[in-house]
Amino acid sequence: MLFFALNFLLGIMVFSTKNTLSLSIFEISLFFALLLAVLVTFRRQKSIAINLVIFMLGFVWMGLFSNQALQVNIDEKFFNTTINVIGTIEDIPKVGNNKTQFIFKASSPFKAKLKLSWYEKSRVKIHSGDQWKFLIKIKHNNSYQNEGGFDYEKWLFFKQFDATGYVKRSDSNQLLAPNTGLSIDLIRHKVQKRLVDSISQLEFMGVINALIIGDRSLVNNDHWELFKSTNTTHLSVISGLHIGLISGFIFLFSSFLWRQCRTCTLKLPASVIGAYFGLFSAFSYALIAGFSIPTQRAFIMASVVFLSIILRRNHNSWQLYGSALLLVLVSNPLSVFSVGFWLSFYVVAIIIYGVKQHQDKHWLFRLLYIQLLISLSTIPLIAWFFSSGSIFSPIANIIAIPVFSFITTPFSLLGIILSYAQLDLLSEFIFSVANQSLVYLSIFLHYLQSFEFNQWQYTPISVSALVLLIISILIGLLPSALKLRQVALILAIAALFQPHQQLKQGEVMIATLDVGQGLAQVVRTKNHVLMFDTGARYRSGFNMGEAVIVPYLQTQQINAIDLLIISHGDNDHIGGLDSLLKKISVKQIISSVPEKISTNSNLCKTKPSWKWDGVDFQMLNTTHDFNGNNASCVLKISTSKHSIILTGDIEKKAEQHLVNIWGKQLKADVLISPHHGSKTSSSELFLATVAPELVIISSGYKNRFNHPAKIVINRYKAHNIVISNTNCSGQIDVTLSQEITITHYRQAQKRYYWRQCE
Repeated sequence: MLFFALNFLLGIMVFSTKNTLSLSIFEISLFFALLLAVLVTFRRQKSIAINLVIFMLGFVWMGLFSNQALQVNIDEKFFNTTINVIGTIEDIPKVGNNKTQFIFKASSPFKAKLKLSWYEKSRVKIHSGDQWKFLIKIKHNNSYQNEGGFDYEKWLFFKQFDATGYVKRSDSNQLLAPNTGLSIDLIRHKVQKRLVDSISQLEFMGVINALIIGDRSLVNNDHWELFKSTNTTHLSVISGLHIGLISGFIFLFSSFLWRQCRTCTLKLPASVIGAYFGLFSAFSYALIAGFSIPTQRAFIMASVVFLSIILRRNHNSWQLYGSALLLVLVSNPLSVFSVGFWLSFYVVAIIIYGVKQHQDKHWLFRLLYIQLLISLSTIPLIAWFFSSGSIFSPIANIIAIPVFSFITTPFSLLGIILSYAQLDLLSEFIFSVANQSLVYLSIFLHYLQSFEFNQWQYTPISVSALVLLIISILIGLLPSALKLRQVALILAIAALFQPHQQLKQGEVMIATLDVGQGLAQVVRTKNHVLMFDTGARYRSGFNMGEAVIVPYLQTQQINAIDLLIISHGDNDHIGGLDSLLKKISVKQIISSVPEKISTNSNLCKTKPSWKWDGVDFQMLNTTHDFNGNNASCVLKISTSKHSIILTGDIEKKAEQHLVNIWGKQLKADVLISPHHGSKTSSSELFLATVAPELVIISSGYKNRFNHPAKIVINRYKAHNIVISNTNCSGQIDVTLSQEITITHYRQAQKRYYWRQCE
């Protein structure tokens, strides 16, 4: 069963890496070749033939499931325009200070699953199951596509949303019918309301709420950062660990009680009755968590174990593991896009292996051994998914897992049960114990977090490096593999220290990051880093410094910036600055608006020119008295053969000034489109003087300014300029070396579930 499940998984994984849903001629040929191999080997090598068939079934199943998930029943005329939609609120709405986010199951004028935000200050409270009429504006699923960034587009596909959008202010927004029936989401909403009303004064109320109903929207940002920095976030919401522990405890407790009745055990074994209660408790806990995908996975895994006991089948642990894996993949093959899927099944596999080791040792030694085994063996996956981790993760989890498992989670669940039993005083006491356990734990985690070397980052590893690292760690941890330890060390070194391309003397790379409607560029020479603008910050608190720039810099192993240039003071150029400064060391800042920057900074004209690693940098607009967009710092970067101009948001007046001052010296191979391609910029004279071969536009997908303007695009085409736009290409890398090379992230990493360029 385990090999069947792994081959089914392999088929799913192969399809998940495709860049289109359709099959190429090569893929069709390969598919028929595998069918032929099955026919040839079926009689002599039956097991090989069966596994080949299962691999192909996994591939086909993922294709069918993906095709269905990508079928959007929304006519194009409804996108990017205001429409009235009728539908029902699903799940628990996430209410913040500035907005309410919720899932809306539209029923008219189309049927779709929408992810909506409501920003209106006078917005009313909405409840799960309520039927509403909203005036909304929606767009196709989209995300910022950059190295190291969160792939929101993949997450939307995984969650099977058809579109995203927001509610517009309108008198037509009205409640049509409140939810009067009984649904799980409504029950969860009422449980949350009871918690907010009764324990809102507790410091860790948000975590307690997350452990009871699986909704982490109330978790304090500081607490979330604390758990994240110590790799303990998996404990702060309902997970497979919690469901497994609670159902396991119910299994043991009910079995114990049943054994006290001799007559009862003669009619039905205690383990069987315990399995029934364990199965029921796992189902109940998953249900109250809204049967989200992680809890579905945990329930399936627990069900396989309990059903084997109920049916009195003697399966070994690996058979049960394989059965659970296969059931999860059949029920939802998109699970492979979930980090939780990989971590949960990987950790369970490590536990199955670990419990069989050192069985002659004390239980405490075995418990510590398994915890250390989990912490070390998960390093490769953490490196793969997050490119960062906590040095003290093993120590943090050794303390945090028992605290959450034996105090916080059970006391939180007991507290809500007592609350509904009208035992308010006892309920408050139990909740306070759960909260206090987290208070003491947070003190310990803060101590670990305080060490500067706690967090580590590195360049994302390849698939081959991931496999090598996992093998090396498993070999190193095998009790009987003392002679192979040197091999494990060699494999680990080969995995972590793979050679990667370095810039040479006289070369420069400019990464124009995909920050939507804004600008953020990272300029690198052999030994130096320059940052030009930092994207926007939004009223919700979301900002490009934290979401895009810092993750990109961390994946590039950049811990310090030599020079940061803020071209001017518009939000879409300066908004991410504060978040960037919190995480990355910046040696010097220059700007046209130093008064808007909290730390020490100077005017751009104070640094007219410099040279790094054989690359020349020239500040062009140092002799003007413009304000606003026209005051933007303009930088020309030149190698021995090529050059590029970074323009900020300059308009025609500043362009005219640059032409007058520099004349033919403005000639450049690459131009960053002034003001995101606005019709106020890219004048005929300026383009004729610069005469670029390539223009790069940084603009947001379907942005409200309609950048770039059609008249500007036509002007670029008239000058035979090649156009690249981040709203279509994602991150755009330009390297100036002997030749000019350009890489479009969306094209280089293309996936079938990503939005296609128009």
